[in-house]
Amino acid sequence: MENDTVHIIGGGIIGLCAAWYLKKAGCTVTVIDKGDLKEGTSFGNAGMIVPSHFVPMANPGVVAQGLKWMLNSKSPFYIKPRLNQDLIQWLWHFYRSSNHQHVKQAMPILYELNEHSKGLYRELTSLESFDFCFEEKGLLMLYKSSKQEEKEAKMAEQARKLGVEAEILDSEELSKLEPDMDLDVLGGLYFPGDAHLYSNKLMFQLVEVLKREGVQFRTNTSISDFGLRGSKIDTLIDDKGNLIPVKNVIVASGTWTANLLKKANIKLHIQDGKGYSITLDQSKVKPRIPTILSEAKVAITPMGDDLRIGGTLEISGISPKINLKRIQGIKESIPDYYRNMDLPHTESKDIWKGYRPCTPDGMPYIGKSRTLNNLYVGTGHGMMGLSLGAITGKLLSELMTQKKPSMNLFPFRLDRFEK
Repeated sequence: MENDTVHIIGGGIIGLCAAWYLKKAGCTVTVIDKGDLKEGTSFGNAGMIVPSHFVPMANPGVVAQGLKWMLNSKSPFYIKPRLNQDLIQWLWHFYRSSNHQHVKQAMPILYELNEHSKGLYRELTSLESFDFCFEEKGLLMLYKSSKQEEKEAKMAEQARKLGVEAEILDSEELSKLEPDMDLDVLGGLYFPGDAHLYSNKLMFQLVEVLKREGVQFRTNTSISDFGLRGSKIDTLIDDKGNLIPVKNVIVASGTWTANLLKKANIKLHIQDGKGYSITLDQSKVKPRIPTILSEAKVAITPMGDDLRIGGTLEISGISPKINLKRIQGIKESIPDYYRNMDLPHTESKDIWKGYRPCTPDGMPYIGKSRTLNNLYVGTGHGMMGLSLGAITGKLLSELMTQKKPSMNLFPFRLDRFEK
């Protein structure tokens, strides 16, 4: 690396983890964020670290299932129909990626990414400055129907072939794992190797520790353009026209990354995947193990004394609107699986929303620009941004400091959809 000065655009989990590892490597780091680092996609997620999630979103059958869900206003998946060139291109690449060969190639890579990240979070929580409720209790996939049972059994078989521990449990075995819950399910798939954490606490603690370590933060600063000199970014230009001189740049601004990089003539295929969550403080009734309600696609995570419930993937063009019908769909699914659990009335102000950056092939972008030799990018993690945050930050740090990357970065290259 020519120098050790880095500006990171984006103060979410990817940006903060990159700042952490770069600072450990001796770099001078500045994090720039359009907000105040008190909310965002990295705060309200399900908090799951999921080596079990090795199947990419782009897989055979998802297109047909998605079309069925689009007819249901309370379904967990929705794409707002609109004439938008970026969306049409994204859908085309998504369709082309939804094949068995892609899934076969992607599964071991996604598993390895998540396993690396889990280990890094374990290392982080062992440090004195951190206590973000990291626990390795696994993940339960509860199902109610025999049709879903067949799907989970196939998933368990795929998992074991990858070396992922997976167990199919009946309702009696599940009751032993969750004695406080009155379950109304046929069975469940248990992944003992998954973990979870309290994402809000992790984010606040990372910011606090990074500031203490000398990382600079420029908050409420939106970058709108780049000043280019030859094959480098020379300056960042904020929305007020201020110029920020830079030596090296990481763009890790989630769903907004694609639009920003257009200013540097770099094309990334990303669509927003809006999700919702509700956090119940001091919840008296909650499962002990993070859980996904398989048919409903609802995630339930115990976070310290609190409980977080979230779901939906809504591609609607970064719309701030909260779809109350989909919130109702989440709430109605809970008592279908837990007889002794029902969500209280929720005001719109209590509903969190965030935008997950989704790529057409379900693989993140992690790499260096081919045209601008001081630009690095980390985005496109979909619903696994938190899960993959630590390893992405470390990979970006290794790439910038010219160390051998912990993983092969070829599958995550920025230009993989170009002809």
